[in-house]
Amino acid sequence: MTRQLDVDRVLEDWLAEGPSRLPDRVIQETIGQLDDIRQRRLWWLPGSERMQRLFLPLAGVAATLVVAVVAIASLFGDVGPGGPSGTPFSSERHAYTVILPDGWTVEEQPGTWALGTFFDATTGSGADSFQRLDPDLGPRLNLYLASQPIPTGMSFDEWAATHDDANELQHPCFDLVATYPGVTVDGEPARQQAHHCETFFGEGDDGALTGIQTLVSHNGRGYAIYVWPEDTGVAMPPLSTLRAEAQAWLARFSFND
Repeated sequence: MTRQLDVDRVLEDWLAEGPSRLPDRVIQETIGQLDDIRQRRLWWLPGSERMQRLFLPLAGVAATLVVAVVAIASLFGDVGPGGPSGTPFSSERHAYTVILPDGWTVEEQPGTWALGTFFDATTGSGADSFQRLDPDLGPRLNLYLASQPIPTGMSFDEWAATHDDANELQHPCFDLVATYPGVTVDGEPARQQAHHCETFFGEGDDGALTGIQTLVSHNGRGYAIYVWPEDTGVAMPPLSTLRAEAQAWLARFSFND
């Protein structure tokens, strides 16, 4: 494979991961390519034949340098148009970091979330509770995150089933209304679904509640991340808006390794 094709593959991999985070493997591969390029250029001397050979891979070398600049810059935060801006919040107990945009607050709830129990977002489950209450910044939202160790030998699907069973017992009114394929959280495959209860807040047009649930595992821990609209006594945001808000938040999320 030529160097130009190698560079194209690196760029495609990076773009596939999303612009908000550059994977470590891309950084390592880029550094290796730069070292290789440096060694290959040491023998170069001016000459017509070698000049022609130099111009052929020039575009690929320039692209590699661009990737390297992005890789180095990403280590120092938001320095480009694709990087998130905001205030970093890092959770030691749940081993993650999220860059919170303006208008979001966070409160660390006490307790722990036991396997097979209902994830109570406000008391007892050790959830991190995020809120955006300024209507000028978007819909008023609640976002809850909790995690727990997945027992050795238990698959992700089996763990997710324990979560679903506990939710069904606690709130049987919720129906699964959408499943979103191909979702990842910091490179980990995730299960993302939308659930709807027509009468959560009571009968009538304003009694319904719809939320986005994302389940993901990393380093032996299972994570549940919920996005729910704040009850304001008026119609809830449409499902498409809630899903877009969930994806925007997850794009700012990374695991602490």
